[in-house]
Amino acid sequence: MTYVRVTGRAIVNLHSANAEGAVGNYMALSKMYIVRRTGDPNKPYEVAEDVVISGNMLKHWHAVKTVERLAEVGYQGLCDYCRRFVMFRSPDKDVKTEEDFLKRCAIEDLHGFLQPDQQIRRESIVKFAFMLPVEDLRAEYAAITHNRVVLAPEGKIQAEEAMMVFKREYASGLYGFACTMDLAYVGVPLANPVQPVISTDERKLRAKAAMLALADLLTGRFGAASSRALPVMLTTELICAVAKQPLPNLVHGFFKDYADESARILKAALDSGLVSDLKVFAVGDVPAKALATLPEGVAEVLKSPVEAVVRAAEVVEAWLS
Repeated sequence: MTYVRVTGRAIVNLHSANAEGAVGNYMALSKMYIVRRTGDPNKPYEVAEDVVISGNMLKHWHAVKTVERLAEVGYQGLCDYCRRFVMFRSPDKDVKTEEDFLKRCAIEDLHGFLQPDQQIRRESIVKFAFMLPVEDLRAEYAAITHNRVVLAPEGKIQAEEAMMVFKREYASGLYGFACTMDLAYVGVPLANPVQPVISTDERKLRAKAAMLALADLLTGRFGAASSRALPVMLTTELICAVAKQPLPNLVHGFFKDYADESARILKAALDSGLVSDLKVFAVGDVPAKALATLPEGVAEVLKSPVEAVVRAAEVVEAWLS
């Protein structure tokens, strides 16, 4: 049994990770209304629009990177769609049960699926929150003008297509993120969660790949328009908790006191006996200070988010049975 909870913050500059589609020659970023605490007792909350990165975007790229990790070691348990990064998660009609889907494809196991024709569904065991500009600092965005010059074979600019001008918005900000992975259910049918339908070695391989795929996301490997707007990203703070027992979610990195609140949740889970086997890996001074309240040996502070994910993946592999 293994449960993973992740939260933290990252600087994300000049991203165009989510867009709402083009209106004319203008492509706008995804924006939503966010509630922030003001610190003013007369008006403790405010609601304002800001640039967001959807959990669906992160989930898609996590699935892609998981496929890459599995393909790298020659793993064959992937359906044709997922192998090609087409994440329909609405699999073929010839498979009749959830157990058969799990045996066939690691991504449908981890990220869920829906087969409406046969009314077969599996909830995702990997969940991502929206990335939000943090409570104490809004994001800023602006549009950049792009154009494409079309040349004739003789090298002349073709006047009728010479300036294909369009505008696209890009944003920069300090973003909070959070995700959960209930890896105890890798290879286990949720409709009948009694025992796995794949081997322990295969379960460990899938779970480890899912963990290592986080390293790609935490270094900016996600987003629309990434061929020309790969997020300029630096993960500055990270808390990654791994437990053998079901673990409450950590507080989203959006909140200014997320590290202290997450540390309180972890300490309460240990003190109450809700969790008895826990390892926490942290990056950054703020998480390190907050997690100092945990018993000795539970928390480990590392210098790199990639190192933290790798260490967490090792624990997941060792604890998954």
